[in-house]
Amino acid sequence: MSESEKGPQTGISSPIASMPEKSSSKAGWVALLALMLAILGTGISIYTWYVTQVAGQLEAGRELGRLDGMSRELDRLVEDQSTLQAKIDTVLDQSLEDRREVLERMDEAQAALNARLKSLADEQAGAFAQQEDEISSLAGVVAATRSQIGSVHEDWLLREVAHLLVLANQRLTLLGDVELAKRALTLVDDRLRAVADPGILEVRRALSQELSALNQVNSTDVSGIALDLGSLVQTVSALPLKGDDERPDWTTAGDNEGSANNAAPASSTETQEPGLFDALIGRISQDLEGLVRVRRVDETQSPKLDNSERFLAYENLRLHLLVAQLALLRTDQLLFQKSLAEAQSWLTGYFASSPAAQRFEDQLSEMMQIQVEQNLPDISGSLILLRSEIDRRNQAE
Repeated sequence: MSESEKGPQTGISSPIASMPEKSSSKAGWVALLALMLAILGTGISIYTWYVTQVAGQLEAGRELGRLDGMSRELDRLVEDQSTLQAKIDTVLDQSLEDRREVLERMDEAQAALNARLKSLADEQAGAFAQQEDEISSLAGVVAATRSQIGSVHEDWLLREVAHLLVLANQRLTLLGDVELAKRALTLVDDRLRAVADPGILEVRRALSQELSALNQVNSTDVSGIALDLGSLVQTVSALPLKGDDERPDWTTAGDNEGSANNAAPASSTETQEPGLFDALIGRISQDLEGLVRVRRVDETQSPKLDNSERFLAYENLRLHLLVAQLALLRTDQLLFQKSLAEAQSWLTGYFASSPAAQRFEDQLSEMMQIQVEQNLPDISGSLILLRSEIDRRNQAE
């Protein structure tokens, strides 16, 4: 320290030293306290500064370390991204190359396919053209064959229809079977409907007129009546003749009563004298009484026919029924009723009364009421027209 500085301090301390001793000790404590406070404040300041500087440096170090780590991580990520991008670029390049190759192959395949399709189309067009030619040729052959077959089929159909018309005319003329004639004409009309020919229209017009005429006829079931007469002919042999039973009918009650009267004395005899001899006598008397019977007959009995007469009786009845059947088929009303009347008279004259004979006679009576004679129309016009059409076709061929 310089002398100029020491001078003032000496000058100052002199008055202080001259103060009383009590004031000097108090001032010393104050100065000591102030010094301690100053030292404490300085230490606190130094500590605070140290703490602040060190903590800041530590925090800064930590931040720097973290930033450095982040920087390194960022560098790594950037490097990884670069590597990944390189791989992606490589894959993209490879994919583009593969795609280019695939597209080239597809173009080549498409070109080959188009060429093949064009070749196939040309071949198919040629095959179709050839097939069309063959089909046209076959169509011509089929048309010609069909025309021939159709003509043959129509000719065969017309002949079949003509046969049906002949059958209808025969059944109507010979048997008077109106129903079968109508069914035959209807069937003929159905068959001719498929034939497109003006000549056939004339035949169908005649068929329509003949069907109308047949519908106005009161038809008789000739076939059914003929079958009924045939059934009667079959049952003739089952009818009993008069005189077949030689014994007349008598009341069995009288016989039973007589037997009871004859048995009563025997029983009383046996009761009174149960001896063996008496029983034998009673038995013999009963047998003798059974050998002879006296009965009352109120009506005259027909003699029994011999075999030849029995045969004639059955055959004559059958003959009358067969004549009636023939008259039915010929629609001869007079002969039909006369034959049935003779059959009925023969039945009552030679056959015994029985339930079967009564039923037989009832059937004959019912048949006698039937009208077999009919005014039948002529249905030959359609047949004549059809035969003319068949002859025209044969001449055209």
